[in-house]
Amino acid sequence: MKRTLVLAGLVLTGAASIAWSQAPGVASAALDPANFTGKVTTSPMPDVRLTRINFEPRARTNWHSHGGGQVIVIENGGMVVQERGGSGETPGKTFKARETYTVGPNVTHWHGALADAPLTQIALSYGMTNWLQKVSDEQYAAAVKK
Repeated sequence: MKRTLVLAGLVLTGAASIAWSQAPGVASAALDPANFTGKVTTSPMPDVRLTRINFEPRARTNWHSHGGGQVIVIENGGMVVQERGGSGETPGKTFKARETYTVGPNVTHWHGALADAPLTQIALSYGMTNWLQKVSDEQYAAAVKK
C-alpha cells in the first residue's frame, strides 16, 4: 500500500510538472522563500482541473476524452474503466482504493463505480473534456464482468 501511495504521488507530481513546463509564456509568482531552498515559482494552470467526485454503485461517466489526458487516484471504493481503441472497446479494467489510473491525451474512455460499492475518485484532468454518448447498461455490465 505504501508503494501505491508513493507511485500515485510521483504520477501526480510528474503530470503536474509536465503541464507546468509546457505552458507557453506563463508568468510565475514568487513563493515565500522561507519555505524553500533555491528558486521556486508557481505557474497558473487554466487548463488543469483537480476534482473529487463521488459515485454511487453503478454510477458512471459518459464516454469522453481529455485533450491533455487524465490521472485518477481511487480514494475509496473501486472503479471500473473502459477505453476505446482503433479496434473497438477494450475489456473493462478495475482499480481498488489507493490505485491510480492514467489515460493519455484524446483517448476515449469512461469510468465509474463498481456494481456493489460507491467510489470516491480524485481526478487531475488536462485540457478540454470532450463529452460523448452515454455508456449503456449492457456496456457497463460487460466491462464489470470478469
